[in-house]
Amino acid sequence: MYKKICTRCTRASFSSSETGHWLCPSCGKDLSDHPFYDSKTFRNINDKVLPIKKKLEAYRKDFR
Repeated sequence: MYKKICTRCTRASFSSSETGHWLCPSCGKDLSDHPFYDSKTFRNINDKVLPIKKKLEAYRKDFR
């Protein structure tokens, strides 16, 4: 299940589909282009979590 937060009324909207037309059930604002979150963990689905080791390797490459 997915969750989006409306920027107009700040209420949460839930859906089982990540595609398609998504309207806020409270105020009717189009939320189709807004980022969506996991409804249980509230983490952004689109974010990639990198381990600290990979982040440090990337920083070292930039400074060599």
